[in-house]
Amino acid sequence: MSSRAPTTRRFSTFSGKASSEKGTATSELGTSATPSMAEASHHKALSGFQSLLKRGWEEINESSVSAILDAARHSESLDDRKMLLEHMLTFMSKTPPGKTQDMMQKYVIKELYNDLEHPPPTWIGPQYAFRSADGGGNNPDFPDLGRAGQPYARSVQQINPLPRYEMPDAGLVFDTLLRRDKFRKHPAGLSSLMFSFAALVIHSIFRTDHKDVNINMTSGYVDLAPLYGNDQAMQDKLRAKEGRGLLHPDVFAEDRLLLLPPACCVLLVLFSRNHNYIAKRLLEINERGSWADPATLQNSPDKLLKQDEEIFQIARLCNCAWFASVVFSDYFSAILGLVRQGSSWSLMPFSEFRESDHSLFERGRGNAVSVEFNCLYRWHATTSQEDEQWIHKQISALFPGVDPDAITPRDFYTTAGKLQAMEPDVEHWHFGDLKRQENGLFRDEDLARVLMDGTSHRAASFGARGTPPCMRLHEIMGIEANRAWGVCSLNEFRKYLGLKTYTTFLEWNPDPEIANAAEKLYNHIDNLELYVGLQAEETKPVTDGAGLCPGYTVARAILADAIALTRGDRFFTTDYTPWNMTAWGFADCQRDPDAYGFGSTLGRLFLRHLPNQYSKDSVYAWFPLMHPEAMEGYLAKLNKSDGYSIQRPIAPPIPAKVENYVEAGEILKDGQKFSAVAVEKAAAVIEGKGFFTASADGTKEQSEFMAALISSPEDTAKIGKYFFNKTVELVQSSSWSLIAQKKRSVNIIADVLKVVPVFWAANEIAGIPLKTSEHHSGAYTPSELFDVLGEIYEFIFLDVEPSNYMVKQERVREHVKTLHGHIKSHLGGAGSRLSISNIFGTIFGSKKKTIRSEFLTRLFELDHSTDEACNTILALLVGTTVELTVAMTNVLNQFLSTEQHASVLDLAQSKDETAMQGLTARVLEALRLDPPFRGVFRIATTDAVVGSLSVKKGERVFVDIAAAGFQEEAFANASSFDHTRSPKEKYLAGDGAFRFVGTELASRMIVETIRGIYSFSSIARGPGQSGQLSRFKTEAYPYLHHAYLDVKQFPSPWPRALVLQYEPVSA
Repeated sequence: MSSRAPTTRRFSTFSGKASSEKGTATSELGTSATPSMAEASHHKALSGFQSLLKRGWEEINESSVSAILDAARHSESLDDRKMLLEHMLTFMSKTPPGKTQDMMQKYVIKELYNDLEHPPPTWIGPQYAFRSADGGGNNPDFPDLGRAGQPYARSVQQINPLPRYEMPDAGLVFDTLLRRDKFRKHPAGLSSLMFSFAALVIHSIFRTDHKDVNINMTSGYVDLAPLYGNDQAMQDKLRAKEGRGLLHPDVFAEDRLLLLPPACCVLLVLFSRNHNYIAKRLLEINERGSWADPATLQNSPDKLLKQDEEIFQIARLCNCAWFASVVFSDYFSAILGLVRQGSSWSLMPFSEFRESDHSLFERGRGNAVSVEFNCLYRWHATTSQEDEQWIHKQISALFPGVDPDAITPRDFYTTAGKLQAMEPDVEHWHFGDLKRQENGLFRDEDLARVLMDGTSHRAASFGARGTPPCMRLHEIMGIEANRAWGVCSLNEFRKYLGLKTYTTFLEWNPDPEIANAAEKLYNHIDNLELYVGLQAEETKPVTDGAGLCPGYTVARAILADAIALTRGDRFFTTDYTPWNMTAWGFADCQRDPDAYGFGSTLGRLFLRHLPNQYSKDSVYAWFPLMHPEAMEGYLAKLNKSDGYSIQRPIAPPIPAKVENYVEAGEILKDGQKFSAVAVEKAAAVIEGKGFFTASADGTKEQSEFMAALISSPEDTAKIGKYFFNKTVELVQSSSWSLIAQKKRSVNIIADVLKVVPVFWAANEIAGIPLKTSEHHSGAYTPSELFDVLGEIYEFIFLDVEPSNYMVKQERVREHVKTLHGHIKSHLGGAGSRLSISNIFGTIFGSKKKTIRSEFLTRLFELDHSTDEACNTILALLVGTTVELTVAMTNVLNQFLSTEQHASVLDLAQSKDETAMQGLTARVLEALRLDPPFRGVFRIATTDAVVGSLSVKKGERVFVDIAAAGFQEEAFANASSFDHTRSPKEKYLAGDGAFRFVGTELASRMIVETIRGIYSFSSIARGPGQSGQLSRFKTEAYPYLHHAYLDVKQFPSPWPRALVLQYEPVSA
């Protein structure tokens, strides 16, 4: 494909697994406990210069200095705090003029010069940040390199003459060496879909101009040109240009793919959808705050188009990186056979690294595809039997009554021209038997059917006599183009790659029939032309490191080409940055080696855009480039069969959505007909009874639990007092002072609202000691335990992204197991049932009664087993922490933003019951307007009718609590804050703390926390964006009322930061 090579990158997008190998000795900081070679070299150089400085000049010679410089040269990462350079410069300044000083001068100057790239690798500004429509400008210093419409490159000098008049007839060559004599299934079990994806890669970089075969009409980069087009005119036809950066629904640019089996087009449609998904998220998140709702820009067309262009270009960068991630995960895994080994490793050709002379190894300097690699990617021999029949049918329709062997290139070009003239606009293209809906989209079911068919169809093997007869004309045209370009011979190409050349035809292909036939056609092995020699060469066997199993030359060349294509691309290397792509966009397109399916990216793509068509554990999703039967065998050998379903997925019904207040309330109250989805999910990660918040017997278990937790109003008051005192303590201890000001600042979410519930549940109930600055021996820091509980809550009670489900399920199992161990150890032992001695030994180590001691005493009286008690405590840990933090955050954010701030401040200073009731009413109303989560899922346990809704047993229902809370029939002037609404029972609650511990206790926890914050009478938002809650609404996660970005920039249910300020009251 390519004539240029390498490029780098430090990020994980296409990298292999980052974790260290088992058995590597590491320190607590995660670094190697044994000094590396670079560290040793650095130490040797430093010691050497320190020693030289103590010696007389007569004892110093070039040899001793040269040895030290060599040690410094091999210190890849210098620790500048050890002052090696300073010692070197000091030594130089004291060295008499002469060879020794000259040697060191040259070394230092060369090292410092090589610290930087020359010329600089990239430039600043939007004209350099984004890909051009035609691929030009990838190398700013050579903008035409790789641009569409430029001539093909030539990689190999032809020395051995191959005059056309001496070459055998192309048709004769096909009929002798290439024509399929029988179908041979692919030896490694690759599916037909593997080569549909390969067609996307190939069509991204090859589009020969039939008017001038020397010109390549597409770019020399893996830039999804089949989707986005090869010039600005085509790209403009694809775009909606409505201020959102979107493409028209399910469109793409490459009309050649319409003539291929439909799986290739379906893959492209998914990337088209992925572009729009990314663009929507970019606008929702609006990271830099520079974009507006397009509806507000209708009178400002220039601003609208500028915004559309920015979003489109960023989404395009991210989508191209997604495409490259698929290449370096699923595609490479199949090519190298890694999928058979259960490995998620991949090549990592993008990173920055240095040569032995300290210069940076080249990357991001552009790429141009060559004619030799055009000949390389002719993989028609792998066509499945089903695709062969499909192609034959299309040819018969295009050339009715004509023998395929009789079709000439002129016939083909004439027909192709007619088809192109009849082509509708891109918004109305269709392919196969798929038809567009009124909204312009193809049906998900149809797309999934084509993809699953591609996975279930076996690809054929590479090799001589494997190309379907219906591809005869195409192969003849390829052979003739090969000759028109004056391409080198097979042996010359092998020599160029550094491979051993062949001396006989039998060495090239040991099948005597094939070798003899080739010798008859070409006479001498050096005359074997590249195109034919590559296709009919002996194929690689299935072995470690080999999964594609093409001819030996092809197998070697495609790896070199993949590196050249990607390392040479500036947008995969030096300009692959969070600034150009936004922090979320940069995170979203990373290759994840820990993803399910041995790090599959294609599985993530399928489950993102066809979530109801693929099951979360299906081999059709996670190994689509492998035939299911072959993959079943490989998984069995790896002892991983239990983690995957081999059966073809069957789409479940799409969940019904309930927004009506009455219907929502009825479903939430009727636990007999509508069970929580959490019950089934909890059973997958938690063994035994007791986890009452997601249990079939939840109502009974919850009442028992509440009786153990609260036996009187005084118990509620004690818990409330704890929340108040802990809040005040954390605000004071976590705040920081400002220079020359009385004000103090505090991250109220990270240091208070996320911590208070965790301290209460862990210390006061579960008995799990937390690690703090005062106590270093705890099991978790509060932040660590919040993250663990958050992941458990998210898995059990929220609708986990299908692509993350299996990995998250395994992590949650481990979290539960670990927490179970901590809880059990603090119950006084690991017996099957709680005993008097265990209980009393655990809780009465001191004479003082605590919330925990009284709770455990009453829990013991229920005669629960130890495991059941552990699960009960775990339910409390999960149910009254992370969701409560979101509720507190939403309430506080509203109080700070409205006229409620002053009244809350007054009420918080009072301790009488009326003030408490007023705060409680305001909390409930605030949560109606801004609930922690948008709603909850329920499963119908029987056929049921609720109002206008009719559901069948087993169907899911999404109860939209947020929407129901805005129903005017239930809440007059629903968008207004009115804390006088009554009764409080009319407020709907989801699967959070209000359901777990009841409205009275949950609201008391929130009220006391708010009182604690407002006890600082001057409390107010911090300055600028620090004092604003950074969150966004997203249609991608319908169960979230608002989403946040976590530390890795992925969408999360959990808030992270909000800075408040206050002035301490003088004593």
